[in-house]
Amino acid sequence: HINIEGYPNEFSQVILNILNNAKDAFEANEISDRKVKISIHKKKRKNIISIEDNAGGIKDKILDKIFDPYFTTKHQSAGTGLGLYMSKMIVEKNMDGHLEVKTWPGGTRFDIIL
Repeated sequence: HINIEGYPNEFSQVILNILNNAKDAFEANEISDRKVKISIHKKKRKNIISIEDNAGGIKDKILDKIFDPYFTTKHQSAGTGLGLYMSKMIVEKNMDGHLEVKTWPGGTRFDIIL
């Protein structure tokens, strides 16, 4: 049993932002065999919610920018560049946690550590 305290609406927004970015990456990279795996486990008294996809991974040259405000890889009319920035702020400032990303050729995993 894992219990997460905090702001349910804001936490839902974090999950949706990550899933929407995966959906956009699936489309941009023309991935037909789309997979998203959500897992929850405990490690050293921390709850970890992992969201992993096979949407192509994040390029090294932009990896250190993905949590910056207004950074987007989408056309200006399609994205504000605030989704991952706001997600990180919600997790870190409001829920006293961490939002981390790991990427490799072919996929990405976001870990929400609370």
